[in-house]
Amino acid sequence: MIRIAIFLAFVSLGACEGQPGADRDLVGATVLEMAHAETFRVYERDGYRIVDFKAPVVSWGGDAKGAAQQARVVLVPKTLDPPELTGDLEHAVIVRTPVERVAVNYGFLEAILTTLNVEDRLVAVGGVKSYNDGIRARARSGDVAQVGYGWHAPPSIDTLIGAQPDVFFTVLGDLGHAEHYERIKGLGVPIVPIFLEAETTYMGPVDYVRLLGMFVGKEDEANAYADMVAENVAVLKTRVADRPKKQVLSAWFAGSGRWMVTIRNAENQLLSDAGGVNPMALQDDIRLDDFTRIGSETLLAHGRDVDCWIIRDTHSQAFIDEDFLQHFKAWRDGCLFASDGSTKPEADAFDYYETGPIRPDYVLRDLVRMLHPDASSAPFKYIQPDSETPRS
Repeated sequence: MIRIAIFLAFVSLGACEGQPGADRDLVGATVLEMAHAETFRVYERDGYRIVDFKAPVVSWGGDAKGAAQQARVVLVPKTLDPPELTGDLEHAVIVRTPVERVAVNYGFLEAILTTLNVEDRLVAVGGVKSYNDGIRARARSGDVAQVGYGWHAPPSIDTLIGAQPDVFFTVLGDLGHAEHYERIKGLGVPIVPIFLEAETTYMGPVDYVRLLGMFVGKEDEANAYADMVAENVAVLKTRVADRPKKQVLSAWFAGSGRWMVTIRNAENQLLSDAGGVNPMALQDDIRLDDFTRIGSETLLAHGRDVDCWIIRDTHSQAFIDEDFLQHFKAWRDGCLFASDGSTKPEADAFDYYETGPIRPDYVLRDLVRMLHPDASSAPFKYIQPDSETPRS
């Protein structure tokens, strides 16, 4: 659940601060409540849905670049005539629902569609790195087109158009890719921006399951899923509510004496709700990333007395300096963990970044067991005892 930089000028409706669509009020529309989402808002009017998206552009491990970007998408049932794109719908994107042919360019979008049992509607994905064996096999065989992952490059326009999707759910990883999306929109492919990784709470992404459920005609199933995750989270939080807090650090080695350390937003909230206290924590801010890069000496100054340490993930470089590690209580006590569970190395696939964002109850359960072993007996799924950091 690492935030990427997101920019969607091709569907931008402006750059004012405030709520999505705040600069263009919707007349006669009713708000449909989303329990946690910050990056989109849903309205209902005249039998169709209007979704306003808004999120800042945040650099990896850094801060926002410029004002927040906005987009308006109209979901119109196929049984209704679409509204005219005038007035408060000017420049909006229309999507006819339920969609039957779906293109995506990111793994967690595949996971959402799988959760809703409509992964068979995929006609294009980013590539062959899917944790889902069936989707990966279809991509390798050519049954599903490969348009390129959002973090690498702009999508292959010819491939996308050839797949003939009803909608393209898209995440963009580089400012330079925006011009390609303007071309795609001009060619008639409805484009829907996805800002899931800009959510500052870990339950925010779960509301994206509810959102996509509206697109694919699985709204009841999506709502039931979101309610289930919320209930599981509530149970876990109750188990640790009255327990003494444990000091916890989440920081992985990036090389050259630098560490990527969790300091705010969704990732830090998970640590807190598991009964932990992060000595590196700072105030939540949607315009700042969940983590930042710091030096080894700063890490030692703040983290030497933590009880447990998530010291590795799938991006980590090897760290073998035991003289440095011995200064940390967590290393001496053997409470070191790694977020490297549920991986398929042969496919370069990691479920932590696919299903993990929409199953924060699984992540929270791992953290609860890490900090309070007697509070959960469930097997570790994503975050598990570290097996690689050297110990004498």
